[in-house]
Amino acid sequence: MWNLRRRDFLKVGAAGASLGLLRAFGPGGVVVPTAASAATVNVKRGGTFTFATTAAIQEFNPFMLIPGQYPFLRALYNTLAHYDAQLKLQPELAEKWDFSPDGKTLTLKLRQGVKFHSGREFTSADVKFSVEFGQTNEKVTMRTFYQAVKQVELPDKYTAVFKFDSVTPIAYDILDTLCIIDKETIENRNKMAIGTGPFKLDKYLPNDRAEFVAFQDYWEVGKPSLDRYVMRVIPDLSALAVNLESGAIDCAWCISNLDAVRLQAGGKYVITTGAPGWSIFDIAINVTIEPFQNKKVRQAIAWSIDRERFCKTVLRGLGQPTCLMWPTNSWAHFKDLEGTIGYDLDKARNLLKEAGLEKGFQTELLTASTQQFGYGELAQILQADLRKIGITARVLDVDPGLYRNRAVVKGEIVMMVHNYGRGNRDPGSLVTGARAWTNGWKEGNWTHFESAEWGKWQKELNSTLDMERRKAAARKLQEIALDECFTIPVAPALPVFAYASYIKGFSVTMDNSPYVGDVWLEK
Repeated sequence: MWNLRRRDFLKVGAAGASLGLLRAFGPGGVVVPTAASAATVNVKRGGTFTFATTAAIQEFNPFMLIPGQYPFLRALYNTLAHYDAQLKLQPELAEKWDFSPDGKTLTLKLRQGVKFHSGREFTSADVKFSVEFGQTNEKVTMRTFYQAVKQVELPDKYTAVFKFDSVTPIAYDILDTLCIIDKETIENRNKMAIGTGPFKLDKYLPNDRAEFVAFQDYWEVGKPSLDRYVMRVIPDLSALAVNLESGAIDCAWCISNLDAVRLQAGGKYVITTGAPGWSIFDIAINVTIEPFQNKKVRQAIAWSIDRERFCKTVLRGLGQPTCLMWPTNSWAHFKDLEGTIGYDLDKARNLLKEAGLEKGFQTELLTASTQQFGYGELAQILQADLRKIGITARVLDVDPGLYRNRAVVKGEIVMMVHNYGRGNRDPGSLVTGARAWTNGWKEGNWTHFESAEWGKWQKELNSTLDMERRKAAARKLQEIALDECFTIPVAPALPVFAYASYIKGFSVTMDNSPYVGDVWLEK
């Protein structure tokens, strides 16, 4: 009974055949599984692995999914389960799970003998606390996602029971993303972190680095292989590749595509583009601010984005233009709708004229060029084209902390360059787990777009296993998005990893968090 039910969930919920894979960059690439199960044969032990990116840690909150957070997630924390390359959910802190016949109750048998870095034993109470934190903390990216769990019951120390109001296709995505946090220390997350992961925090210098040491009581036998893991912040994007080539770091995340092409040609480094379908560049518009309350104005912005130019000149051909919310590897990507919105400045001018704004207006465009490659360039391309239709957009290029505070914490944006994730999971996960596509500010959407119609189809997508009903719901959502233009997709965001060839066992989750517990050094 359980195996059949599990297959049903995977069949209707999987975002596509490439779910959970990490693809090599360039022709002749291989596919690497993301499961934390690397073979231990001939693994060398010891050494330090240094990883760098441009974005800094905001706080040790594993539910706050922004660029500076991803590198520490799978060092410090475990989830209840994780997907492997074959779309199968593999045990982690939950050894077994079983759905009730009606699909509304999920019972998890937890692994015994797991310790937090503090030495305290992991129990079912920690699962309940982690779910409730994910449901209520204002900085949790996927707050509405975890709110699908209506109740957590604890029959004993090693059993947790999730109760749902209806059949919930995103249930396995919840198990794959729910990091288990320490209820005794999480309030001090600005300066410390306690988890059950393969590494524990040793030193933290905000905006500079975090250093981790191997957790000697880690529950996975033989892991980690490394003695230390170091996360460095290098705000200058061009300096990432320089530091890699000098040997100052072993791995860089989100290097420029230009540097990626150059390093690939040299043959000394492994270049990968992360989990397929993970993220898509977009333009977000606050629908409550004039003149963007008029959807024709938002539509004019959508028709003013030169996606083709951005893909060719900035992404260097790594990704094709899109106006659709789900990536091509998702069953919710409706190919016949691709191109519904394109690049046409005459059409944009006509839309502004229909809105009574043929003379244009002034506005602002928020970006954070040091947060991720492409943010600054997309802002400049859009600014130039908006000027051609009479819109003067002042680009505000701020540091990632201020960017996050305005968007995520306060929802105070006008227009914003952004990229959203969760597209490579169950399609229902996108509209509950990515704030760009949730329903209103109450669900964390910084565009403040709120619609009863959107909520209706959002609920339908997430409350049935009937594939035809789910496809119909996803298509309705996509059609609304194309009409309302509150979040405007531009192109896939392919975060490039570059690492030295002596790094072995490197793989990532579906959210591009490195499984550093599997990494070892062949040198």
